[in-house]
Amino acid sequence: MYTNRLLPVLVTALCLAGCSEPALQVPLYQLETDTLAHSVNAEGELFAVNSVSISAPGTLQGPRFIASLASEYTEVQAGDIVVTFDASQLQKARVKASTGLGAVLADEQQKQAEQLKEQTTLGLEQRLIGHEFSFADRFTIDDVQIRSRLEIIDSMQNKEYLSDKQAYLGWQEQSFSQRSQGELELLQLQRGQQQNLLQQAETGLEQLEVRSPHQGIILYETNWRGEKPEVGGMVFPGHRIGSIPDLSLQHLKLYVIEQEAVGLLPGQQVNFALTAWPDETLSAKIVAVAPVAQSRERRDPRKYIEVRVEPDAQDPRFLPGNKVRANIVVNKLENVLLVPLQAIFSEQQQLYVYKRQQAGFIKQVIQIGTKSLSHAQILAGLQAGDEIALIKPESII
Repeated sequence: MYTNRLLPVLVTALCLAGCSEPALQVPLYQLETDTLAHSVNAEGELFAVNSVSISAPGTLQGPRFIASLASEYTEVQAGDIVVTFDASQLQKARVKASTGLGAVLADEQQKQAEQLKEQTTLGLEQRLIGHEFSFADRFTIDDVQIRSRLEIIDSMQNKEYLSDKQAYLGWQEQSFSQRSQGELELLQLQRGQQQNLLQQAETGLEQLEVRSPHQGIILYETNWRGEKPEVGGMVFPGHRIGSIPDLSLQHLKLYVIEQEAVGLLPGQQVNFALTAWPDETLSAKIVAVAPVAQSRERRDPRKYIEVRVEPDAQDPRFLPGNKVRANIVVNKLENVLLVPLQAIFSEQQQLYVYKRQQAGFIKQVIQIGTKSLSHAQILAGLQAGDEIALIKPESII
C-alpha cells in the first residue's frame, strides 16, 4: 500500500533532478536617439488677477463673530450685504460707556455745585471781614486822652486779626480754586474717555455690515487649515474674509510637490484641462514660481511649490476657484541619446554605466546633461547602438 503511494513522488523527484535551472541573464538596454521630455503633473485652481478684497473693518476693537454670510459663488450687486457681524458685544459696550458717561456727568455737575457753594461762602466771609476791617479802621481812636492804652492796644490787635483773616481767606480761596480746577480736569478727562468708548461702540455698530463695492461674485478666503469663513466664526479687525473678483482676467495657481519642482522656470509651456471638462486641453505658460515650498493641508507632511500660470486665452467657462489638472513641460529635447536613470551608477564623484562587450561588461565613465524623471541625456562616453546593463552584473548570482 505504501509502495504505490511513493512511486509517483519518486518519479516526480527524478524528473526534477534531470531538469537544470535556466541561467539568469542581465537585462540590457540599447542606446538610441529619442526625444527627452521632462514634464510634471500638477493640480490647482483658477483665480482672478484683479479683485476687490472684503475685510473686517479695521476700526473694530477686538475680535468679532460672524452673524450671517452670503452664499459663496453667488452674484451680488453694488451695495448688497455680504457679511454681518454679531452686535451683542458692541451693544453691551455702548450701554456700559453710556452709563459711565452719565455717571461722570453727574459727578461733574455735583462738583461744580459744590465749588459754587464753597466760592459763595468764601466770598461772603471775605465781604464781611472787609466791612469789619473798614469799620475798625474808620472808628479806631488812638488818643490816650480819650481812650485808655489797653483799649487802644485791643483795637489795634483787632485790626491785625481782621487783616490776617482777610489774607487767610484769600489764600483759602486760591487754594480751593486750584484744587477744584484739578478735580474738574480729572472729571473732564474721564468724560472724554467715556465719550470715546461710546463713539467707538456706535461706530462699530454702524460698521457691522460689509457691503459689496461693485457687481460680481463672492469668493471666500481659506485660512492655513484650509477652512473658509462660516457663521459663528471669529475674525479680527482688518482680517481678509473674501473677495469679489474681476472675471475678465484669470490665471491658474498650480501646486507642485517640492521634490518634482526642479527646473521650473517662467515661460515654460503648460497644458491643462478644467476638471469639469477633462477632455478639452488648453494651453498656458508659467509666469512665476514661488521660491519657498509650503504645506497645503494640516495633515499632509508634503510641501508644495506654488506656480502661477497665464492661459493663452481667456474662456467664458473660467470661474475663480474652478479646479484644474495640468501638465508642465519642463524641458523637451529632440534627437538626443538617452539612458535610463536606473542604469547610471556613481563612484568617487564619477558617473558610469556597465557597457557590454564581447568578454562581458566594463565600467564606462559617462557625462550626462538634462534629466527627466526617468531618463538622462548622454553628452559623452556612449554612442547610439551601445548596450548597457540595467542593473549591476555582479548582482546576478
